[in-house]
Amino acid sequence: PSLEDQAADVIHNKKEMHGSMQDIARLIGSDAEYIKLFRKAYPGINAVPPAYIQNSLAVFVRSINPFNSSFDRYMRGDKQALTLDERKGFNLFMGKARCGTCHFVPLFNGTVPPDYQRTESEVLGVTMNTDWKNPRLDKDAGRGAHNHFPQWQHAFKTSTLRNVSKTAPYMHNGAYASLQQVMEFYNQGGGAGLGLPIPNQTLASDKLRLTKAEINLVIKFMKCLTDH
Repeated sequence: PSLEDQAADVIHNKKEMHGSMQDIARLIGSDAEYIKLFRKAYPGINAVPPAYIQNSLAVFVRSINPFNSSFDRYMRGDKQALTLDERKGFNLFMGKARCGTCHFVPLFNGTVPPDYQRTESEVLGVTMNTDWKNPRLDKDAGRGAHNHFPQWQHAFKTSTLRNVSKTAPYMHNGAYASLQQVMEFYNQGGGAGLGLPIPNQTLASDKLRLTKAEINLVIKFMKCLTDH
């Protein structure tokens, strides 16, 4: 699947827009200004078929991912773009903290390398709040609400960490107000690590044993994923 496919899927899906690419093409084809703009973008066309509409939507979506964070500049060769602490944070992110086992570089979400055609869902055992001494599993079944196989109960798509410093609160239920709280949850081994009975948890339940200093380094790195 591609962004072009996704555009059509959303438009056709009865639970989303419940529309028709053909109808959209007819509407655009009846507007002289749109015809002019499409001919400028796609020289040589006489009509505006659905494929060009899908592509134009996909091009727009791609344009809102500038990939100009400090991390991106570093990866493009600017070795001054990351500080020593930020580089240490990246090493922890990919190593001891195990963040990179679910948040795959370069998108830092669950889109699986090397072909990046499939997105993973994970069961983390997210709690209702940050009372780690009396944890309660959030009631949202996630993917399990639509797919009743046991392994999908409380499963959620792995979202991107790009611009994560700007997107608080965190997790699907907004239960964690800060990246510090998110890291503490993972450091405990997720819900199962906190003692909740979650037999299908995909996150390893053993404690990461990250020190406060190491947690701060990981957070410093994650803040480097903010676009400028």
